[in-house]
Amino acid sequence: MSFNQAQQEAVSHNEGPCLVLAGPGSGKTLTIVGRIQKLIQTYHVSPEEILVITFTKYAAVEMKNRFFSAMKGTRPAVTFGTFHGIYYGILKWAYRLGLENILSEEEKMDIIKEATFGLESELEIDDEKEFLKEIISEIGIVKNNGLKIEEYETTICGKETFREIYREYERKRNEERKIDFDDMLLLCRDLFIKRPDILKKWQEKFRYILIDEFQDINQVQYDVIRMLAAPENNLFVVGDDDQSIYGFRGADSRLMFQFQKDFPDAKQLLLDVNYRSSENIVKNSLKVIANNEVRFDKKIRAWKESGETLH
Repeated sequence: MSFNQAQQEAVSHNEGPCLVLAGPGSGKTLTIVGRIQKLIQTYHVSPEEILVITFTKYAAVEMKNRFFSAMKGTRPAVTFGTFHGIYYGILKWAYRLGLENILSEEEKMDIIKEATFGLESELEIDDEKEFLKEIISEIGIVKNNGLKIEEYETTICGKETFREIYREYERKRNEERKIDFDDMLLLCRDLFIKRPDILKKWQEKFRYILIDEFQDINQVQYDVIRMLAAPENNLFVVGDDDQSIYGFRGADSRLMFQFQKDFPDAKQLLLDVNYRSSENIVKNSLKVIANNEVRFDKKIRAWKESGETLH
């Protein structure tokens, strides 16, 4: 594999925390794969100690396949997965959970619908299905950010009404002995807090953690990752604060700035070459993005020629 100077510096990072700012077309997947390869072949890290996390199953499979291709026929036992997949695996090991314990989206919708029964006079509902989806989304925000329901301010109905719906949803879910996808994150955090012996086991297993699309992480995911990475803090995170798209799920790109505070000795790198777009597109995109109030300052250059002028 061939790397530019910034990519090579990221690939060669050995131990300790590292934040890599990687915009679109900057070769971040190539860089992550190169770093995994470097850990194994140059730094002699056991593949079983490496954990790679991204946000979708598709991205995890693609990353895994790119890695196997780079390893030319060998298939080292590096763990690739999503946050939910990894956390579910930890919970499954600790509590012997099965798929039958996971609340389906249809079941969740039915419980929420039941929880709102009798509250119609307090609600203004034009589209029931859309309203229920909004309720589910806000329940996810509460859980993904580890918020107390008593302190959360809803935007879709009266706060006491929302709290009543939330508590009824939780009561019914517990009654059926099921967890939803957001509970996986909370339960994993609680498990690590209450059982330091179990946390230590997973810390020793995953000594090197790499995270893609770090700008889309939420508070609870971040809390668990910080615990899991300790005490060695071999945490290599790649993201672009200008590309966060999962705010409706509780994602918070500001956690990239929090990473700097929590790991003040972290190396910070910028993949500063865009290989995908022409110079005019890159230059004008940066002018627009520069209006974002909270962002990392980035100087990006295009690999391709100027291209057509944008109007």
